Amino acid sequence: MIDEKNKKNPESIDNEEGVKEERNAARLDESDKLENTAGAATGEKVREGSEVREKVMNDSEVHDKSETSEIDELKALRDEIKNLKDENARLRAEFINYRNALVRESEESIRRYREKIIIRLIEIYDNLSRALENSDNSKKSLISGIKLIHKSVERLMFDEGLSMIMPEVGKPFDPFSHEVEGTISSNDVPDMAVYDVIERGYNLNGKVLKPARVVVAVNDSSES
Repeated sequence: MIDEKNKKNPESIDNEEGVKEERNAARLDESDKLENTAGAATGEKVREGSEVREKVMNDSEVHDKSETSEIDELKALRDEIKNLKDENARLRAEFINYRNALVRESEESIRRYREKIIIRLIEIYDNLSRALENSDNSKKSLISGIKLIHKSVERLMFDEGLSMIMPEVGKPFDPFSHEVEGTISSNDVPDMAVYDVIERGYNLNGKVLKPARVVVAVNDSSES
């Protein structure tokens, strides 16, 4: 006798087969989705890896360019320092040569000046020698020789820029070019004027080399 529980209806069997197929299809779809998702994730990771590699390569290239630029800048600075040192050495050598030239020129000027003075002194010395040689013959020759020597010395001094300070009697006393030798009570000249000249003075190129020595008058009225 057939078990009614185990007996299946053909339609029920068909339904079960359909359910199984639907389940399998759903599983396949789910599997495909998982594969697609994994593939998409893998592709994204591949793209990210590619971008990272590209960024690293770009950064490396920029770093290399930066190092090259720094090396070039350092080389340019070294070249500039070398050029400045060379220029400094050249200017220093030129200055030393210029200074030595000035020293030589100054020494040469002093030498020529001394020679000129010595020549003038030789002329005076020769005139004095001739005057002494002729002094035994006549007094007139001695006086003539002395006058000649005096003229030579005077010409030598004046040629070197010397000039005389000759105060005038009766003119006001000048403290910048006169030196008071003494005072005298007198009304013959104005008060504090030159009464007498004891010794003339000298200027050298506009500078008082030796002041004139004078006596200054003091009026009687100013004393009282």
